[in-house]
Amino acid sequence: MVDSKGKGCVLSHTDQSNNIITQKIIEELNNLKDWQPAVTENKKEEKSSINIAFLIKDNAIDGGIERVDINAFKKSFDNPTKPEIFNKSYTYKNENLKNYNITIWNSKNSNLPNNMTDHIAIDNNGVIWLTVDEGLVKFDGTKFINAEQNITEKGKFFSYYAIDVDNDNVKWVYGTNNIYSYNDKEWTKYDPKVIGIDGAYKIINNPKTNEVFFCSDEGLTIYKDSKWSNLNQDKIKELPSNRVTFARRDSKKRIWIGTFSGSVMIDENGKITNFENSNTILKGKCITSMDEDENGNLYFTLFEFNRTDKQKVNNDEGIAIRYNDGTFKQFTTENSGMPFNHANCIIYDKKEKVIWISTDRAGLVRFDLKDGWENYHNENSEIPTSYISTMKLDKNGDLYLATRRGLVKIERK
Repeated sequence: MVDSKGKGCVLSHTDQSNNIITQKIIEELNNLKDWQPAVTENKKEEKSSINIAFLIKDNAIDGGIERVDINAFKKSFDNPTKPEIFNKSYTYKNENLKNYNITIWNSKNSNLPNNMTDHIAIDNNGVIWLTVDEGLVKFDGTKFINAEQNITEKGKFFSYYAIDVDNDNVKWVYGTNNIYSYNDKEWTKYDPKVIGIDGAYKIINNPKTNEVFFCSDEGLTIYKDSKWSNLNQDKIKELPSNRVTFARRDSKKRIWIGTFSGSVMIDENGKITNFENSNTILKGKCITSMDEDENGNLYFTLFEFNRTDKQKVNNDEGIAIRYNDGTFKQFTTENSGMPFNHANCIIYDKKEKVIWISTDRAGLVRFDLKDGWENYHNENSEIPTSYISTMKLDKNGDLYLATRRGLVKIERK
């Protein structure tokens, strides 16, 4: 990847042997100065990616730019990469894997438009909503139906980046430069000047308080009872940043907020805890997802936002549990069965009393909250990839995975 300032970073490579020569190439590419950023209509692109192919033969190395069009790029996701298991000390027995049926829908075995599913929501009727590359579809269990908004012209590019469903079964979607809602009859577009935002990192429904949270660069925007409000640094001086990537209420009505500069908690009385001023494991971390069990224990995925080594992949992240007595515990590749420390989503399964964790390099993790860790991916299960964007549980307790190789359902036999 090359950014607009000419800084380059190797995002991935295809050498499954992880040869020392490959590591040296990556080091040199990352240290290479003055990359030439891509330019469109005299404007430097914020981010662009290139493929570089190297041939090592007869004690010589040769390399060059590999020109790839967008269709070839999308097709490349049909070839899953090898899972990267950074935990070398834990033995994964995966004894529960046999208890699940795994079903995959992709563009080859169904009418799914393409396999690039990044965001997922399940409505009150059990219909699954998926963002697929630049489109939006709904799935009734049999077929995928195009469900894109029809009140804004698509233009040259239009895509969907976040989705959730509120208590009234209204679908909330962030499409290019606008927030939309859909009540199964018509689409509504919200004026950014009125609601204060034109996009969102995440949209999160809070069923117990009937609030919908929109996490964006403008702070935390809350929709409730047809009214919009906003929490930002102007109103909350303890908020580390207006760049809110995640927020959710727990059963005690506390709001947990993750920003790119730290995490905070606002309790039921409005008292604010900035964890950057604490000695807890949340210091230096951004909360990126959260769930809660019936006993009030909270489960978090973490992002280390101020890493000293920017090139390091397996960082001080993992997951954290805040027990109902107020104590925290972090689980990483160093002290648990976490296969990789960067997790995308965490879900508590009340039927099985386990938590599910999705990662973008090591597949799916099942943790029984005692000492049992299991790791499912494309080399030891029917899950077609080690890259899982996010997850949702339906009312039956079936787990759905949004992946870059289609929609996956994990159902207990």
